Amino acid sequence: MRTCEQFSFEEIQGFRFGYSPLGKPFIHANVYFVDGVLIDTGQRKVGQLLLDKIGGLAVEQIFITHHHEDHTGNLDHLQAHFSCPIYASPSCCEMMKAPPPISLAQQMSWGNRPPFHQLTPIKGTLRTPNHQFEIIPAPGHSPDMVVLYEPERKWLFSADLYIHHYIGYMLPSESIAQQIQSTRRVLELDFDVLLCGHNPQFSNGKALLQQKLSFLEQFYEQVAHFHQKGLSAKAVFKAMRLKENQFIKLFSGGKLSKMNMVRSVIRDLSNPSPSPA
Repeated sequence: MRTCEQFSFEEIQGFRFGYSPLGKPFIHANVYFVDGVLIDTGQRKVGQLLLDKIGGLAVEQIFITHHHEDHTGNLDHLQAHFSCPIYASPSCCEMMKAPPPISLAQQMSWGNRPPFHQLTPIKGTLRTPNHQFEIIPAPGHSPDMVVLYEPERKWLFSADLYIHHYIGYMLPSESIAQQIQSTRRVLELDFDVLLCGHNPQFSNGKALLQQKLSFLEQFYEQVAHFHQKGLSAKAVFKAMRLKENQFIKLFSGGKLSKMNMVRSVIRDLSNPSPSPA
């Protein structure tokens, strides 16, 4: 089943796309349109539905927040349809030339995406006829991720920085320390609205992102406490009485797990550069 729910906030149009091979989708990806710019392109599995829903919009440029398949799944289709420039961070541009492989769970939920060589690198500011969006690096969930901030309207297009005020699993490549750093940096901005890639919050967005930061900081501190006592990742997991979502772990071949969160902290502790301090 493929679904699309449309919503709006002020002059921003949002499109919430879902896909499931059986029954109603339980995870979704959002695409936003404002003042001629389309932010992200949704998952491959909803390609035709996405074109049906947004094909008539006056899209003059497209911006990609990061290389993950639920944000870049339809780059080629949309470029062919709109014939407009597509912008991304320099690191995203490089990663999309040869995207990293994804798990079976990701392929079934989102669909894979082909390499894409026609992204235009951009830093600093994304301009539209009526707005200037600050492009703010926010690595951690993905090394190339950025968020867009419109200071006059106090809009924050937060990509996957928020998702929820806690997380239960992550990819092996993610860094909790970098997520802490990125979240702290973004919380210095003046905003209330989180235009999240999956779970938008139209009020109290800053407070909810602060909750996410508190969760990450507490998790980091707890893992660090046990690991500095000499415990291994498995022993830390047991000492913290953590429980794995076995369905997610098995379905993803281990690429999505709570153990990856523990390992992320231990890895960050051994590398001072991404320290959250």
